[in-house]
Amino acid sequence: MKYPILVLGGYGNFGGKISEKLAKHSGIRVIVAGRDKQKAEDFARIMSHETGSTIDAVKLDISESNLCKNIADTGEKLVIHSCGPFQGQSYSVAEACIESGINYIDLADGRSFVNGFEKLNIKAKQNNVLAVTGASSVPGLSSSVVDEFLSAFRELKEIEYGIAPGNQADRGEATVKAILSYTGRPFKRWQGGSWDDVYGWQEVHKQTFPCPIGKRWLANCDIPDLELFHSRYPGLRTIKFYAGLEIGALHIGLWLLSWSARFRLVSNLSRYSRIITKMSCWVQTLGTDIGGMYIQMSGTDVNGNPKVLRWDLVAEDGDGPKIPTIPSIILAKKLAEGTLEEKGAKACVGLFSLAEFTDEVEDLNIWQKLTSVP
Repeated sequence: MKYPILVLGGYGNFGGKISEKLAKHSGIRVIVAGRDKQKAEDFARIMSHETGSTIDAVKLDISESNLCKNIADTGEKLVIHSCGPFQGQSYSVAEACIESGINYIDLADGRSFVNGFEKLNIKAKQNNVLAVTGASSVPGLSSSVVDEFLSAFRELKEIEYGIAPGNQADRGEATVKAILSYTGRPFKRWQGGSWDDVYGWQEVHKQTFPCPIGKRWLANCDIPDLELFHSRYPGLRTIKFYAGLEIGALHIGLWLLSWSARFRLVSNLSRYSRIITKMSCWVQTLGTDIGGMYIQMSGTDVNGNPKVLRWDLVAEDGDGPKIPTIPSIILAKKLAEGTLEEKGAKACVGLFSLAEFTDEVEDLNIWQKLTSVP
């Protein structure tokens, strides 16, 4: 019998990619869920034809009061929650899954959402389920990279990393809204051995990525890792994360907008996410479909000498937007195959290796590079 997985937001920007990839697995049955039953059915019909698998569709609204019953009635063994943004969301979906004895995975990148998730741990263990938050580029992939190369250091003192998507990449309003929620607003970052206030989408600078990307603009972003890594990797004195837009005018334009929030002229830029998303689509034909991610780790090697390693990932042919979906796909397959037996509620750290990520993207135009920085 196939392992049944329900994908919330299963016809959306990220959910659609997850549904399609999992439907190709011979041991998995995918059910697409969302607020619009017609959209869910249309997507399921198209994907069934393209993948040769039977994909079902149901209507399910995460804001409904009878959510727990509706999820339980589906009879699934796993729910993947891709309905962002997660900033400001409650744990209602995760709680409904745990209460119903159903495994749960989400793609959250909201700092407070991910870092507060552990409060569900006791209940999840009591109900013998695994509930995972942050199964995305951060902290899912980022932690697997750091874990992979951690043994090269006697002491890891600093992690600096960033993501730079191509301008032609698919974009959803939820992603834009998540970024705008902290643009120009202060958040805590561990640097120099203490917590300091920095501001979203400020500290604008350029970072050089491997060819064919070259230099890209980057700026401050708030993510769960800034707290998770502080406790996960003892000895760290600095953790910095940045993101950027390929088109310089767009990146600088958002930087200028960040000052309106910093000076409290606008309380929260996320309320303008819809119009900003539409405006960004007007110039989507500019730039490229090539994105990149880098993680630079600094400290001392096993002999006590200074050591700096840099890991780069480059995604071409528009494959970059698939990267945030890969951690949830890896975990879903491991659950379906019975190779992930952990129970409880936790952030997506230590649940899959960089080798497993590499195997999962072997059919995509994604490559990695590791260099030792002088």
